[in-house]
Amino acid sequence: MSLSALHSQFQKTFEPLAVRLLRPQSLARVATRMPRRLNFVLVEQVLNRTFGEQIEDGDFDFLQDRVLQVEMLDAKLFVGVSFDQTRMLCRYFSAQPGESDVTLSIGVSDAIDLIQQKVDPDTLFFQRKLKIRGDTELAHHVKNTIDTLNPEVIPRFVIRVMQQYQHRFLLRGDES
Repeated sequence: MSLSALHSQFQKTFEPLAVRLLRPQSLARVATRMPRRLNFVLVEQVLNRTFGEQIEDGDFDFLQDRVLQVEMLDAKLFVGVSFDQTRMLCRYFSAQPGESDVTLSIGVSDAIDLIQQKVDPDTLFFQRKLKIRGDTELAHHVKNTIDTLNPEVIPRFVIRVMQQYQHRFLLRGDES
């Protein structure tokens, strides 16, 4: 069997399984079954690398001893992040909400658009696609800090993964 035939067979066999497992509704079940430490390290590495300049400038000092929870609505996934003077920390990565000072709730596709700066947080908020619960002043600080993000510093692999995920699981209609 040739390599291309093997690749084709592999795709036919495993792509339908991947679509079922990784669509937003299943994402929390899959992601939270991964080793906890792996999830924490991934979240922390991406945040610290992406927001390195803002961290150095002290832009996240407002998050010291506070917890920001990001709820991915359609994925039913909760990620809590904090700051410890020098770096961002993942406090929890769960299918259940955790303790937080503020919660930002958003769908996966809208979150991807926000990160890629295809849409701004105010637009999502007024369209009721971004919901805020808790300390609104803290949420405002988060929004302002995210607005200073240069999209060029987002790791390329993160952009590729988000684009592939959005295309494969959100835009094609496989989310049901």
